[in-house]
Amino acid sequence: MNDKYKKNLGTVFTPPITARYIISRLGEISKKVRILDPCVGNGIFVKELLRKGISPEQIYSFDINPIYRNNILKLGVSFESMDTLLSFSKKEIEKYDIIVGNPPYLNKSSNYVKTNKKQLKKIYGKINSHETYSMFIVNGIWRLKEGGRLGFITSDSFLSLRTHEKLRNFILSKCIINEITLPPKDLFLKQKVKISPAIIILTKCSGEINKQKREENIIRVIPRLKIEGQYWNPPKIIHVKQKDYHSLPFSIFFIDVEKEIIELFKKAPKLEKYLKGYIGMHTHNNRRFIAAIEGTTLAKNFKKKNLKIKNKDEKFIIIPRKELESSYWKPYLKRGGKDQYYRPIMEAIKWDEESKKNYDIPKNVPFEREGIIISGISSRLAARYMPKGCYWDSNKAMGFILNNKNLSIEYILGLLNSSFYNYLAKGIINNTSSIQLTGIHTLPFIIPDKLTKEKVEFQVRKIIKKKKEDPNYDFSQEQKYIDNLIFELYSKEFDLPKELKIKLDTQFSIYK
Repeated sequence: MNDKYKKNLGTVFTPPITARYIISRLGEISKKVRILDPCVGNGIFVKELLRKGISPEQIYSFDINPIYRNNILKLGVSFESMDTLLSFSKKEIEKYDIIVGNPPYLNKSSNYVKTNKKQLKKIYGKINSHETYSMFIVNGIWRLKEGGRLGFITSDSFLSLRTHEKLRNFILSKCIINEITLPPKDLFLKQKVKISPAIIILTKCSGEINKQKREENIIRVIPRLKIEGQYWNPPKIIHVKQKDYHSLPFSIFFIDVEKEIIELFKKAPKLEKYLKGYIGMHTHNNRRFIAAIEGTTLAKNFKKKNLKIKNKDEKFIIIPRKELESSYWKPYLKRGGKDQYYRPIMEAIKWDEESKKNYDIPKNVPFEREGIIISGISSRLAARYMPKGCYWDSNKAMGFILNNKNLSIEYILGLLNSSFYNYLAKGIINNTSSIQLTGIHTLPFIIPDKLTKEKVEFQVRKIIKKKKEDPNYDFSQEQKYIDNLIFELYSKEFDLPKELKIKLDTQFSIYK
């Protein structure tokens, strides 16, 4: 099968060692059970089942691509060329004892999901209809008999992303989670697939009568492995009580989180009580309405682009900074990135009456107030000072306003940019390059004592002053001091382990 066809169908082949491990975690397989691979592909799971001595008559396989039919039939195994997701019916409910496989990796922008959007939403919309692999998990649980087991390898994004909260709650309400294992990050790299994989093993255990059994279940969790050979003897095994997956925001399926941090999320007030975030506005045409401010790196970039553009009306707009003093332009914040504490405003938005008619401007958003901008797209939690008079975008930059007079913007900036908060936000809530406003709101917050607050404020004011003088100022020493202050503050309340400080310093600080 050529690469283009594989991409259109989201096909990724499972290495034999990984397939063998998944099957080994499904327990003893008797001669009476019915086994389904709902996306059989080249049949690696079928081959491993047969190698284990399972009768071909016990195995059933589906795939949307008929190209696999002959090879699977040669193995003596039943094959049906069908769309597993769309062909689901009431007749398929609780039909199989074991379901195993590697569901296709397609998201909402794929041709398949776009083409079948209405049907998929009708079947899976109440749980998740964004990615095919997540729909396969739901489909598999529906097809499983009570007490039956499912073993899938998928993208690990369902473990923490906010968009998969309904899927996680569905799993928690229907299944015992036996195991979550993170295979090597580069497992599919030879196939030019860069997703981070996760293996999940489930036992169907639904109904209110089984609620306590599900909640008291102890999950075997294996953090990210370096090589496939570590499956059977992993460097670290963590045991998590299943009900603890309800403790963190959005029912995140965490992998390696300290019990003290779980208690912190359970007991501490949420940041939203003290700092309120708002989604910004949308211009519908940035090229037409947004200008770069003279002297900024963005203006230099615009000048280079304009040299290649012959039509005057199509050129990027560049304005002098003094134009921000007029009512015709407003300072505009729309860029994400890792910049912390301070960054010169690079963009402005047209603010004449005719231009404003084109914008989507949300009501009850306190634009123009002094506050904090947090990058929506960044590899780390990055917050910087927002002066009065600013407007902000609806995507890469999120505006936050303090709603507690006893706190200061300087203290909150120090807290948000600390290694501790970077761990909470990017190590737990969302470990992708993006973070959502709701994720920031759910972070636990402790009111600082007077001395800690003043020390953090002093360091932050120093950083901002120096960065105004030199945007490339190295503030790692000040940040290290802030990191220590924040860690000590939260340790007093929740007795955080010293091992966590080592993790923060080596994985989540800017000076590592």
